[in-house]
Amino acid sequence: RMCTGNRHGLLVPAITTDQELQHMCNSLPDSVKIQRVEERLSALGNVISCNDYVALVHPDIDRETEEIIADTLKVEVFRQTMANNALVGSYSVLSNQGGFVHPSTTVQEQEELASLLQLPLIAGTVNRGSD
Repeated sequence: RMCTGNRHGLLVPAITTDQELQHMCNSLPDSVKIQRVEERLSALGNVISCNDYVALVHPDIDRETEEIIADTLKVEVFRQTMANNALVGSYSVLSNQGGFVHPSTTVQEQEELASLLQLPLIAGTVNRGSD
């Protein structure tokens, strides 16, 4: 996934064209800030998992990107891996009510993440995924 966001903002990769950016600006409420991000890890939706309050990010994301995430999305940012994988955006989805994590995430890891995020978490798959 190339972008990620919440009710406060939308983060898009630097390769987003001006035309695409304008279309997003015209389609979203004025209260949603759209921010281009110059980041080596450009598939932002794969390296960021967030809700309206917190964001889990790939441990190798740039410090400047971490600040942009915090400022644009108005979230507290945590560098994290999940099920021994750094692609937290691919391995989880968060809402303001709870989160869904990869089935290989251990119970201990789920409990630690739930405590960190202050959200209930459950492990599972979608679309009859096997792993």
